Amino acid sequence: MLIGWVEIALWVVAGILLVAGSVPVWRAYRSLLFASAAMLLISSVYPNPDNALGTYLFGSGSHSTRLPTEFFGIAWWLIGAWVLNGLLDIILRRTLFPRDNEPHARRLFADLASVLVYVVAFVGIMETVLKQPISAVLATSGVLAIVVGLALQNTLGDVFSGLAINVDRPFGAGDWITLDSGAEGQVLEINWRATRLRTWQNDVVVIPNSVVAKAVVSNHSRRPHDHYGVFALTIDSGRAPAMIIELIAGAANGDARGRSVTGAYAYASDFGDSIVTYQVVFALRDFAERALIQSELITRIGAALIAASIDVGSAPTRVQVLRRATPAASARTAQVL
Repeated sequence: MLIGWVEIALWVVAGILLVAGSVPVWRAYRSLLFASAAMLLISSVYPNPDNALGTYLFGSGSHSTRLPTEFFGIAWWLIGAWVLNGLLDIILRRTLFPRDNEPHARRLFADLASVLVYVVAFVGIMETVLKQPISAVLATSGVLAIVVGLALQNTLGDVFSGLAINVDRPFGAGDWITLDSGAEGQVLEINWRATRLRTWQNDVVVIPNSVVAKAVVSNHSRRPHDHYGVFALTIDSGRAPAMIIELIAGAANGDARGRSVTGAYAYASDFGDSIVTYQVVFALRDFAERALIQSELITRIGAALIAASIDVGSAPTRVQVLRRATPAASARTAQVL
């Protein structure tokens, strides 16, 4: 028998994959399906004792056709590595990153998986196709790896820190974060080496992943409730605190130019000799609008205080300067008297 049932099954599955790749609904996976079909076809004609067709094509008989066995073996391993890499990318897209809203993080894992897959393919080619002992290659590569590791110690630290950040996922692309060093901004991407933030000034800050991994990070986007903003103002202690608190709360609540502000309130936080310090607290749904909303609230509260003739800070002190009379003027005054 020229071919066995295994080879027939491989051909049938390869045909199904080719047909599926031609259907428009599977267009996004066409290259993966075609590559899988090519891998199955190569497997179906590879020589073994039960495969007469493969033995004929790759055999050493005088009447058989000569085909480069090594070429097909290398092609099988490389196509297999490419197919496995594509499957891992799909798995990452469907499991860890189902919404695909963090393409840089997904690319980080995909690149690492790709390196591992092709390393395994290289070892397979050396052992099974070229019949070369891999031990000597591994010994040489081990020494080389030590040298490269020492030279790239900081870079490798950033790489593994980036992996740790993407596994733990304390923040992701689009989140607003603040580091204990004072850096604050919106996360643009987390790549192999660094995390990129866009600050309030629309500048891009590049921070090594190893620094971010060691820092205390405040995530302002991932929270179950609204974010709260706070600012302080001082008013003369001669004004009743209850009246001031009611006036501030009335001016602060409402919509700040279309931006939703809810639950704003004020309380007295400190008492001095001539002033009282008040804290104004307001809730907002989007942390990115904090500065604009705070500016609008300060404007509205300031207008309300001015309308009520209340000065921010201590009351102005009126100072009257009396000019001291000269001796000549005093003598003239005495003579008149």
